[in-house]
Amino acid sequence: MDWLQNISITCFAASYAVVFVLEISRVFFDVGFRKYVRVGFAVAGLFAHTVFLFLQGKPNLGSTGSWLGWCLATAWILATAYIWISIRQPKSVIGLFLIPLLLGSIGLGVGFGHENQFNPMGAKSTWNMIHGSALLLGTAIVALGFVFGVVYVFQSRRLKHKSPQSKHFRLPSLEWLQKSSEYSLIISTILLAIGLVSGIAINWTHQSENTLPNDGTIAWSNPVIWSSGILFSWLLLVSVFNFFYQPSRQGRKVAYLVIASFLFLLLELAIVWYVGHATTSSEPSVAQRSQTQLNPKKRLRVTRRPIV
Repeated sequence: MDWLQNISITCFAASYAVVFVLEISRVFFDVGFRKYVRVGFAVAGLFAHTVFLFLQGKPNLGSTGSWLGWCLATAWILATAYIWISIRQPKSVIGLFLIPLLLGSIGLGVGFGHENQFNPMGAKSTWNMIHGSALLLGTAIVALGFVFGVVYVFQSRRLKHKSPQSKHFRLPSLEWLQKSSEYSLIISTILLAIGLVSGIAINWTHQSENTLPNDGTIAWSNPVIWSSGILFSWLLLVSVFNFFYQPSRQGRKVAYLVIASFLFLLLELAIVWYVGHATTSSEPSVAQRSQTQLNPKKRLRVTRRPIV
Protein backbone atom coordinates (compact mmCIF):
# COMPACT_ATOMS: atom_id res chain seq x y z
CA MET A 1 0.00 0.00 0.00
CA ASP A 2 3.02 2.29 -0.20
CA TRP A 3 1.84 3.55 -3.59
CA LEU A 4 -1.00 5.38 -1.83
CA GLN A 5 1.58 7.64 -0.20
CA ASN A 6 2.63 8.84 -3.67
CA ILE A 7 -0.81 10.22 -4.55
CA SER A 8 -0.67 13.97 -5.07
CA ILE A 9 -3.10 16.75 -5.97
CA THR A 10 -2.05 16.36 -9.60
CA CYS A 11 -3.43 12.80 -9.65
CA PHE A 12 -7.05 13.61 -8.89
CA ALA A 13 -6.96 17.03 -10.56
CA ALA A 14 -5.82 15.33 -13.78
CA SER A 15 -8.63 12.77 -13.46
CA TYR A 16 -11.22 15.53 -13.12
CA ALA A 17 -9.65 17.36 -16.07
CA VAL A 18 -10.06 14.22 -18.20
CA VAL A 19 -13.70 14.05 -17.12
CA PHE A 20 -14.16 17.66 -18.25
CA VAL A 21 -12.62 16.88 -21.64
CA LEU A 22 -14.96 13.91 -22.01
CA GLU A 23 -17.90 16.15 -21.10
CA ILE A 24 -16.91 18.59 -23.84
CA SER A 25 -16.61 15.78 -26.37
CA ARG A 26 -20.21 14.75 -25.63
CA VAL A 27 -21.39 17.97 -27.27
CA PHE A 28 -19.93 16.96 -30.64
CA PHE A 29 -20.31 13.21 -30.90
CA ASP A 30 -21.71 10.28 -28.99
CA VAL A 31 -19.89 7.10 -28.01
CA GLY A 32 -21.78 4.40 -26.14
CA PHE A 33 -19.05 3.32 -23.73
CA ARG A 34 -17.85 6.85 -23.00
CA LYS A 35 -20.21 7.33 -20.05
CA TYR A 36 -18.56 4.41 -18.28
CA VAL A 37 -15.12 5.87 -18.96
CA ARG A 38 -16.25 9.30 -17.76
CA VAL A 39 -17.76 8.01 -14.53
CA GLY A 40 -14.78 5.70 -14.09
CA PHE A 41 -12.33 8.61 -14.23
CA ALA A 42 -14.55 10.57 -11.82
CA VAL A 43 -14.61 7.68 -9.34
CA ALA A 44 -10.84 7.19 -9.69
CA GLY A 45 -10.32 10.90 -9.07
CA LEU A 46 -12.59 10.81 -6.03
CA PHE A 47 -10.70 7.81 -4.65
CA ALA A 48 -7.34 9.54 -5.07
CA HIS A 49 -8.87 12.72 -3.66
CA THR A 50 -10.06 10.86 -0.55
CA VAL A 51 -6.73 9.13 -0.04
CA PHE A 52 -4.86 12.42 -0.32
CA LEU A 53 -7.11 14.16 2.21
CA PHE A 54 -6.79 11.46 4.84
CA LEU A 55 -3.31 10.03 4.22
CA GLN A 56 -1.18 12.53 2.37
CA GLY A 57 -2.44 15.68 4.07
CA LYS A 58 -0.55 17.71 6.62
CA PRO A 59 -1.82 17.39 10.22
CA ASN A 60 -4.76 19.72 9.65
CA LEU A 61 -5.45 19.17 5.95
CA GLY A 62 -7.98 16.39 6.29
CA SER A 63 -9.94 18.43 8.84
CA THR A 64 -9.93 21.64 6.76
CA GLY A 65 -7.16 23.03 8.93
CA SER A 66 -6.05 25.45 6.23
CA TRP A 67 -7.42 27.21 3.16
CA LEU A 68 -5.93 24.40 1.06
CA GLY A 69 -7.74 21.76 3.11
CA TRP A 70 -10.97 23.77 3.05
CA CYS A 71 -10.93 24.17 -0.74
CA LEU A 72 -9.99 20.54 -1.36
CA ALA A 73 -12.76 19.34 0.96
CA THR A 74 -15.26 21.54 -0.92
CA ALA A 75 -14.02 20.10 -4.21
CA TRP A 76 -14.45 16.58 -2.78
CA ILE A 77 -18.12 17.28 -2.03
CA LEU A 78 -18.64 18.70 -5.54
CA ALA A 79 -16.98 15.63 -7.07
CA THR A 80 -19.31 13.37 -5.10
CA ALA A 81 -22.28 15.45 -6.29
CA TYR A 82 -21.09 15.14 -9.89
CA ILE A 83 -20.98 11.34 -9.68
CA TRP A 84 -24.45 11.27 -8.14
CA ILE A 85 -25.88 13.57 -10.83
CA SER A 86 -24.18 11.53 -13.57
CA ILE A 87 -26.01 8.46 -12.31
CA ARG A 88 -29.37 10.24 -11.88
CA GLN A 89 -29.10 12.31 -15.10
CA PRO A 90 -26.87 10.18 -17.37
CA LYS A 91 -27.81 12.01 -20.59
CA SER A 92 -27.25 15.55 -19.31
CA VAL A 93 -24.03 17.51 -19.79
CA ILE A 94 -24.34 19.42 -16.51
CA GLY A 95 -20.72 18.46 -15.87
CA LEU A 96 -19.75 21.25 -18.29
CA PHE A 97 -20.87 23.67 -15.58
CA LEU A 98 -19.98 21.69 -12.46
CA ILE A 99 -16.47 20.41 -13.24
CA PRO A 100 -14.99 23.91 -13.85
CA LEU A 101 -16.19 24.95 -10.38
CA LEU A 102 -14.64 21.79 -8.95
CA LEU A 103 -11.30 22.40 -10.67
CA GLY A 104 -11.50 26.06 -9.67
CA SER A 105 -11.81 25.05 -6.01
CA ILE A 106 -8.71 22.88 -6.30
CA GLY A 107 -6.79 25.63 -8.08
CA LEU A 108 -7.84 28.19 -5.47
CA GLY A 109 -6.69 25.90 -2.69
CA VAL A 110 -3.32 25.32 -4.35
CA GLY A 111 -2.99 29.07 -4.84
CA PHE A 112 -3.65 29.75 -1.15
CA GLY A 113 -1.48 26.83 -0.04
CA HIS A 114 -1.24 26.41 3.74
CA GLU A 115 -1.77 30.10 4.39
CA ASN A 116 -3.71 30.87 7.58
CA GLN A 117 -3.08 27.54 9.28
CA PHE A 118 -5.39 26.82 12.19
CA ASN A 119 -4.50 25.43 15.60
CA PRO A 120 -5.00 21.62 15.54
CA MET A 121 -5.88 21.50 19.23
CA GLY A 122 -9.29 23.03 18.55
CA ALA A 123 -10.20 20.19 16.21
CA LYS A 124 -10.78 17.94 19.23
CA SER A 125 -13.71 20.05 20.42
CA THR A 126 -17.16 18.73 19.51
CA TRP A 127 -18.49 22.23 19.00
CA ASN A 128 -15.61 23.07 16.69
CA MET A 129 -16.21 19.90 14.68
CA ILE A 130 -19.90 20.77 14.30
CA HIS A 131 -19.04 24.36 13.43
CA GLY A 132 -16.48 23.50 10.75
CA SER A 133 -18.44 20.61 9.21
CA ALA A 134 -21.67 22.61 8.96
CA LEU A 135 -19.95 25.60 7.36
CA LEU A 136 -18.06 23.36 4.93
CA LEU A 137 -21.18 21.49 3.81
CA GLY A 138 -23.16 24.74 3.63
CA THR A 139 -20.48 26.30 1.42
CA ALA A 140 -20.48 23.32 -0.95
CA ILE A 141 -24.29 23.24 -1.16
CA VAL A 142 -24.45 26.95 -1.99
CA ALA A 143 -21.87 26.38 -4.74
CA LEU A 144 -23.89 23.43 -6.04
CA GLY A 145 -27.05 25.55 -6.01
CA PHE A 146 -25.17 28.15 -8.05
CA VAL A 147 -24.54 25.52 -10.74
CA PHE A 148 -28.22 24.55 -10.78
CA GLY A 149 -29.21 28.22 -11.08
CA VAL A 150 -26.81 28.95 -13.93
CA VAL A 151 -27.92 25.84 -15.84
CA TYR A 152 -31.57 26.79 -15.30
CA VAL A 153 -31.05 30.29 -16.73
CA PHE A 154 -29.07 28.89 -19.65
CA GLN A 155 -31.66 26.21 -20.44
CA SER A 156 -34.63 28.55 -20.10
CA ARG A 157 -33.08 31.00 -22.54
CA ARG A 158 -32.46 28.22 -25.02
CA LEU A 159 -36.09 27.20 -24.84
CA LYS A 160 -37.38 30.78 -24.92
CA HIS A 161 -35.41 31.69 -28.04
CA LYS A 162 -36.06 28.27 -29.57
CA SER A 163 -32.39 27.65 -30.17
CA PRO A 164 -31.58 24.59 -32.27
CA GLN A 165 -31.56 21.60 -29.96
CA SER A 166 -28.57 19.31 -30.30
CA LYS A 167 -29.26 15.69 -29.52
CA HIS A 168 -25.85 15.55 -27.86
CA PHE A 169 -26.20 18.74 -25.78
CA ARG A 170 -28.83 17.78 -23.24
CA LEU A 171 -29.53 19.39 -19.90
CA PRO A 172 -31.83 18.39 -17.02
CA SER A 173 -35.43 19.57 -17.21
CA LEU A 174 -36.34 23.00 -15.83
CA GLU A 175 -38.54 21.32 -13.23
CA TRP A 176 -35.63 19.21 -11.95
CA LEU A 177 -33.30 22.21 -11.88
CA GLN A 178 -35.87 24.34 -10.05
CA LYS A 179 -36.46 21.70 -7.37
CA SER A 180 -32.72 21.16 -6.98
CA SER A 181 -32.19 24.91 -6.57
CA GLU A 182 -34.91 25.10 -3.93
CA TYR A 183 -33.45 22.15 -2.01
CA SER A 184 -30.01 23.76 -2.09
CA LEU A 185 -31.45 26.95 -0.57
CA ILE A 186 -33.17 25.10 2.25
CA ILE A 187 -30.29 22.74 3.06
CA SER A 188 -27.60 25.44 2.91
CA THR A 189 -29.68 27.71 5.16
CA ILE A 190 -30.02 24.96 7.77
CA LEU A 191 -26.32 24.08 7.62
CA LEU A 192 -25.16 27.69 7.87
CA ALA A 193 -27.57 28.22 10.77
CA ILE A 194 -25.95 25.28 12.58
CA GLY A 195 -22.50 26.69 11.78
CA LEU A 196 -23.42 30.17 13.00
CA VAL A 197 -25.08 28.99 16.22
CA SER A 198 -22.23 26.62 17.05
CA GLY A 199 -19.72 29.41 16.37
CA ILE A 200 -21.56 31.69 18.79
CA ALA A 201 -21.63 28.89 21.36
CA ILE A 202 -17.87 28.44 20.97
CA ASN A 203 -17.28 32.14 21.47
CA TRP A 204 -19.48 32.30 24.56
CA THR A 205 -17.73 29.25 25.98
CA HIS A 206 -14.31 30.85 25.50
CA GLN A 207 -15.47 34.12 27.04
CA SER A 208 -16.93 32.38 30.10
CA GLU A 209 -13.95 30.08 30.68
CA ASN A 210 -11.05 32.42 29.88
CA THR A 211 -10.07 35.77 31.27
CA LEU A 212 -6.68 36.29 29.64
CA PRO A 213 -6.32 38.87 26.84
CA ASN A 214 -5.36 36.21 24.28
CA ASP A 215 -8.06 33.70 25.26
CA GLY A 216 -9.02 32.71 21.71
CA THR A 217 -12.31 34.62 21.69
CA ILE A 218 -13.54 36.77 18.84
CA ALA A 219 -14.86 40.29 19.31
CA TRP A 220 -18.58 40.44 18.45
CA SER A 221 -17.80 43.39 16.20
CA ASN A 222 -15.39 41.25 14.14
CA PRO A 223 -16.28 41.44 10.41
CA VAL A 224 -16.21 37.64 10.22
CA ILE A 225 -19.10 37.42 12.69
CA TRP A 226 -21.36 40.13 11.31
CA SER A 227 -20.72 39.15 7.69
CA SER A 228 -21.63 35.54 8.55
CA GLY A 229 -24.79 36.84 10.19
CA ILE A 230 -25.66 38.84 7.08
CA LEU A 231 -25.11 35.81 4.83
CA PHE A 232 -27.31 33.62 7.04
CA SER A 233 -29.99 36.33 7.26
CA TRP A 234 -30.03 36.56 3.48
CA LEU A 235 -30.40 32.81 3.03
CA LEU A 236 -33.08 32.63 5.71
CA LEU A 237 -35.03 35.51 4.18
CA VAL A 238 -34.79 34.01 0.71
CA SER A 239 -35.85 30.56 1.91
CA VAL A 240 -38.85 31.90 3.83
CA PHE A 241 -39.84 34.19 0.96
CA ASN A 242 -39.52 31.35 -1.53
CA PHE A 243 -41.60 29.02 0.68
CA PHE A 244 -44.52 31.35 1.39
CA TYR A 245 -44.62 33.40 -1.81
CA GLN A 246 -45.47 30.92 -4.54
CA PRO A 247 -44.78 33.25 -7.54
CA SER A 248 -41.13 33.39 -6.45
CA ARG A 249 -40.89 29.66 -7.13
CA GLN A 250 -41.89 30.09 -10.76
CA GLY A 251 -39.71 30.87 -13.74
CA ARG A 252 -36.14 32.00 -13.23
CA LYS A 253 -36.68 33.74 -9.89
CA VAL A 254 -35.38 30.88 -7.76
CA ALA A 255 -32.39 30.51 -10.09
CA TYR A 256 -31.48 34.17 -9.62
CA LEU A 257 -31.83 33.75 -5.85
CA VAL A 258 -29.33 30.87 -5.66
CA ILE A 259 -26.93 32.74 -7.93
CA ALA A 260 -27.16 35.81 -5.68
CA SER A 261 -26.60 33.57 -2.64
CA PHE A 262 -23.38 32.28 -4.19
CA LEU A 263 -22.20 35.84 -4.79
CA PHE A 264 -22.94 36.63 -1.12
CA LEU A 265 -20.91 33.56 -0.18
CA LEU A 266 -17.93 34.73 -2.25
CA LEU A 267 -18.10 38.10 -0.51
CA GLU A 268 -18.19 36.36 2.88
CA LEU A 269 -15.17 34.18 2.02
CA ALA A 270 -13.30 37.25 0.79
CA ILE A 271 -13.94 38.97 4.13
CA VAL A 272 -12.87 35.85 6.02
CA TRP A 273 -9.67 35.61 4.01
CA TYR A 274 -8.87 39.31 4.40
CA VAL A 275 -9.59 39.51 8.11
CA GLY A 276 -8.36 36.02 8.95
CA HIS A 277 -10.97 33.51 10.07
CA ALA A 278 -11.61 33.48 13.80
CA THR A 279 -8.99 36.12 14.48
CA THR A 280 -8.87 36.99 18.14
CA SER A 281 -9.78 40.42 19.37
CA SER A 282 -6.14 40.95 20.26
CA GLU A 283 -4.83 40.31 16.76
CA PRO A 284 -3.36 43.35 15.00
CA SER A 285 -5.04 44.79 11.96
CA VAL A 286 -3.65 44.59 8.43
CA ALA A 287 -2.20 48.07 8.80
CA GLN A 288 -0.58 47.15 12.10
CA ARG A 289 0.95 44.01 10.58
CA SER A 290 2.38 46.13 7.76
CA GLN A 291 3.92 48.55 10.26
CA THR A 292 5.30 45.63 12.25
CA GLN A 293 7.03 44.27 9.19
CA LEU A 294 8.60 47.66 8.55
CA ASN A 295 9.66 48.03 12.20
CA PRO A 296 10.71 44.68 13.72
CA LYS A 297 11.15 46.30 17.15
CA LYS A 298 7.38 46.76 17.40
CA ARG A 299 6.36 43.20 16.61
CA LEU A 300 3.03 42.13 18.09
CA ARG A 301 1.97 38.70 19.21
CA VAL A 302 -0.65 37.13 16.97
CA THR A 303 -3.07 34.47 18.15
CA ARG A 304 -5.45 32.46 15.97
CA ARG A 305 -8.19 30.12 17.01
CA PRO A 306 -9.12 27.05 14.94
CA ILE A 307 -11.88 26.85 12.34
CA VAL A 308 -12.69 23.31 13.43
